[in-house]
Amino acid sequence: MEKKYYSYNDIHRTVKTLADKIKSSHLKPEIMIAIGGGGFIPARILRTFLEIPIHTVSIALYEGKQTGERGPQITQWLDKPEELIENRRILIVDEVDDTGTTIAFCTEQLEKYNPAEVGLAVLHRKDKPKKAELPKMVDHYFCGEELGDEWICYPWDALDIDNR
Repeated sequence: MEKKYYSYNDIHRTVKTLADKIKSSHLKPEIMIAIGGGGFIPARILRTFLEIPIHTVSIALYEGKQTGERGPQITQWLDKPEELIENRRILIVDEVDDTGTTIAFCTEQLEKYNPAEVGLAVLHRKDKPKKAELPKMVDHYFCGEELGDEWICYPWDALDIDNR
């Protein structure tokens, strides 16, 4: 599989593009929900442009023979989500829409708290069949860049940022 490398400058430019798309849409998000760990950095940069608070969740995707294919599991969740989410416009942020599994799972969990409107922002969307479809409650989908099924190398995952 071909690898595609991104620098922090590349990411910042992509987030700026996402922010412009969000600002020109009908969604006026009140809060962001960053899906960790990859969604943390894009959400923080988006905050600079959108000036709304960030809340975080972490979802581990356990797949394959070694893990028994358990699927997504919540490892960190919101405090008092019913107060935070109900009747509010939320923007869910992640770095990549690859299989769709984590994003769909997170959105379904948030749906339980009756948000008024939901948007999803991802840096990259892989153009390939998805294992999970987005719930119908997602009113807005924002993507910074469409990619093929490439291996994405983000700068925050690099062990040695100077020699990749």
